[in-house]
Amino acid sequence: MPWIKPVKMSEMKKIQKEDASQPTVFHRLMGHTPELLEAFTPLQNAVKQVSISDLMREQIITYVSRLNGCEYCTASHAEMLRSLGETEDQIENLLEDRMSSFDDETKAVLTYAKHLAKERQALSRDDIELLRSFGMSDRKIAEVNHLIAYTSYTNQLSIGLGL
Repeated sequence: MPWIKPVKMSEMKKIQKEDASQPTVFHRLMGHTPELLEAFTPLQNAVKQVSISDLMREQIITYVSRLNGCEYCTASHAEMLRSLGETEDQIENLLEDRMSSFDDETKAVLTYAKHLAKERQALSRDDIELLRSFGMSDRKIAEVNHLIAYTSYTNQLSIGLGL
């Protein structure tokens, strides 16, 4: 249960004029600051449009959420991995930081994510060069970077309000 009361569904309909989707508890908490929610929503939608695969996007979000200790985000994005067909064994490997079962490109992306989110002293140009060695363009690398930073931001929002 969140530490502050989520905005009522009837109020959310007024706040989210153009967004017909059912607001999550996360959005209902953000509804206390409609101007920030309004600015946040396009970013949230843009993150879903990156050129990396849906599977890799959700692997990154789930992994970073776990690293940041956000149980709400970890659980909800692990569920998204399931809906994309990820096996329970692979989800468990991701959550337990067992990278040996992933292909080399995924390991490189997740290592970069770990360095950026939790082990900044280990982050270096070598991380970027390794991503390039798998044919990742600067655009794709920047998208991965945005996704990691975005996830850390949403994790802090969720953790800070008791989700």
